[in-house]
Amino acid sequence: MVLLGACVSLFACSEEWRAGEHSATKKEERYGGGVSGLNYSSDAIEGFSVTGPRGMNGGGPNIGPSRKDGPSGGGAERCCIGIPKHWQPDTRLEIEWVRDRFPYSHENRTGAVVMKATVTVPQYGPKTYGFWAIFLPGDRVKVVVMDGNANGNNSVWKRPADNDPFVAQGVLDEALTKELQESFK
Repeated sequence: MVLLGACVSLFACSEEWRAGEHSATKKEERYGGGVSGLNYSSDAIEGFSVTGPRGMNGGGPNIGPSRKDGPSGGGAERCCIGIPKHWQPDTRLEIEWVRDRFPYSHENRTGAVVMKATVTVPQYGPKTYGFWAIFLPGDRVKVVVMDGNANGNNSVWKRPADNDPFVAQGVLDEALTKELQESFK
């Protein structure tokens, strides 16, 4: 978890941040929202962090592997992420997570790796009910700001379709994975 915290700090020093996207002089209404997640994959998610423009920074809880009857997760949330009151097209976030193929093995930690993806936030309405990361098989992820529109692209009540345009493919971060693996020794 220290690794994820360090990564969030690194994102804060990005070019976008220094260029003023997060400038305190820009006033924008934001809601504080909890960060939750669902996991449809057979791997454990050992926490995740989200970094982006407009105050959309936060982290999420550990989520166990999916169950036979559906996803795991949804019962815990972390505080907090800033959710801009007004959605803007093409809002992109960086999401980073630790994926663990062997979550119940204390001896074999080789399945724990750091994954990253750039995701686009689907449109959401003026009433929001928190921020969600939805992890899918094949190291794929989608983020949503839940707004009660169960038929929209921001529903957490049904699994995202495989061809959902807001699902992003994660990629392995070799440097952070190496650092993580070293921490197990």
